[in-house]
Amino acid sequence: MKKFLFLLAIVGLTACQVKPTKVTVEEPVMGENVTAERLMKQNPVILDARPAFEFNLAHVPGSINVRWEDFSQANPRARGLLQADLFALARRLSLVGVDPETPVVVLGKGPQGVGEEGRIAWTLKVLGVRNVYTLLHTSYREMNTNPNREVPAVKNKPYWKPEVAEGLVVDLKTFKAEVIQNSKPVVVLDVRSSQEFALRNISMEKSVKAAVVNIEWKEFFGEKGLPEKKIERLLYEKNIGKDSRILVLSNHGVRSGAVVYALNYLGYKKAANFAGGYEQWK
Repeated sequence: MKKFLFLLAIVGLTACQVKPTKVTVEEPVMGENVTAERLMKQNPVILDARPAFEFNLAHVPGSINVRWEDFSQANPRARGLLQADLFALARRLSLVGVDPETPVVVLGKGPQGVGEEGRIAWTLKVLGVRNVYTLLHTSYREMNTNPNREVPAVKNKPYWKPEVAEGLVVDLKTFKAEVIQNSKPVVVLDVRSSQEFALRNISMEKSVKAAVVNIEWKEFFGEKGLPEKKIERLLYEKNIGKDSRILVLSNHGVRSGAVVYALNYLGYKKAANFAGGYEQWK
């Protein structure tokens, strides 16, 4: 009995000397607080949405080249639709170290591109990835204080089931019902260029009853490639508030996907991408 009590006392003393493990969790950074330096502290997965030849010429160490088409259907009439098997998309992301809790930075060409990085960011948000940021490829390189850092090997994540954010997407049937029946107030936001809009826009069709507004997608992103808070004033002037139902439209869901990502980032929670775009509408 004495031997048992002695051993128990030794175990108790040893336990007292062991300090609890502290786990530091970086909080998500938003708005003007977002910099590459702060994002690096979160050990993000870096995706590069630029064309492969540009990526091969120069890219951020450790970044992974992806295309928006990799997540979309091969349907020439509706290229912007996501693949039907969203679980397969989530499995593909897990192989490059992305799960719903992973901070992700998507690099792109900004106004020199066609919204590819924003489209990728929108796709990730649809699948339930919570912390996603877009940045210009050049801005990231300029802001990153340690571009020659040692890059850890990509670690696969366990397969995960997407928690689909269905509110970020609107299908053809629902889109038609909302813009034609217009039983509830809705705004169709056409984010193509003014020239494209002048040649053809959905308000030209007599059956459409919804309000139609044209603001080019580039206006929604700032000089570093992040969503631009200044756009809120322009939206307000167009009678579009954060509680407005906004259906965003482009030719095949790429630029509109980028804008829905930006709107969601800025707090417009009722914005949805008509991913089929004019290709599917026509």
